[in-house]
Amino acid sequence: MLSRIARGLYDLGRNVERAQNLMRILEVNHKMNLERAAGHENDVWSAISESFECGLDRPEERSLYEVLVLSNSHPYSVRHCIANARDDGRAMREHISEEIWLHLNRTHLELSTLSFDRILSIGRSEFNRRIEVFADALHGLADDTMIRGESWAFLGIGKLMERALMICRILEIKRKSISPESEGAPVDVHQWQTLLRCLSGYEPYRRAYDARIAADRVLEFVLRRHDFPRSLTYTLAELRRLLALVSGSNPIQLQLDRRLDLVLEELRHLDAGSLILSGGFESELLLLNRRCMEISDAMDLAFFTSLRPASTPILAAPGAGLVTQ
Repeated sequence: MLSRIARGLYDLGRNVERAQNLMRILEVNHKMNLERAAGHENDVWSAISESFECGLDRPEERSLYEVLVLSNSHPYSVRHCIANARDDGRAMREHISEEIWLHLNRTHLELSTLSFDRILSIGRSEFNRRIEVFADALHGLADDTMIRGESWAFLGIGKLMERALMICRILEIKRKSISPESEGAPVDVHQWQTLLRCLSGYEPYRRAYDARIAADRVLEFVLRRHDFPRSLTYTLAELRRLLALVSGSNPIQLQLDRRLDLVLEELRHLDAGSLILSGGFESELLLLNRRCMEISDAMDLAFFTSLRPASTPILAAPGAGLVTQ
């Protein structure tokens, strides 16, 4: 497979996953703010604005929608992500199914003329739900209509890479949205519940444990649960499995596999209870975020950047899955 094709499918998967996570974050915090005291409302919008570098002096829900949903240029804007995914889909038309293309193109056209007033007339929760269902349906169409080959694998790899990064970002929003003095207080419990809902993990958490929200249990569930699809451990393990389908004997690709194995080993030995008690949550979160960013950079080097045309010939390793253009 040409690296250009692989990159397009990878970016398509990442953009769709990014749009879905952004919409879920805004929807969950919109609903949870209806239950919060008025004095705490700006805290979470400020945390979201800072995490996604919105550049807003006084962030509130409407201004965040203007930047993170309707902007044509912000890299995390839902409209921007779906427009880019549609462009990638059009360029990769021969490598995705007709059902995926029609679904992607229809949603892009619906978003292209959208305004915040139109979102209000639809209903924020209804609009948010449509974007979430769009992403779930696209991933479902990929699983139901594509051959399990390299095209399907790179689409899934992009989805999982973005999911891992977004898990770290959602944890960062949790860290920034309350003060250390609030730990254990009702507002803190409220924020841990918000974290679970942002990852569609509230009901699975309750089935795994009980109705009581405990910080160490939530952190354990989000970071280490091996059977929950939106935990960091499950996401990285599945990412490694898909990478095995497209990797060859290229040393850079083998190094990427070892890097993933190292992070999974660190997660296996992570003690969530000790992190909470010792106050090491922030430093561990920064470490995990750096690890995931390093994996993303290594992915570019292993499959895309290192295989771009250069002034001197590039010698592909024997058995490499991609070729230069």
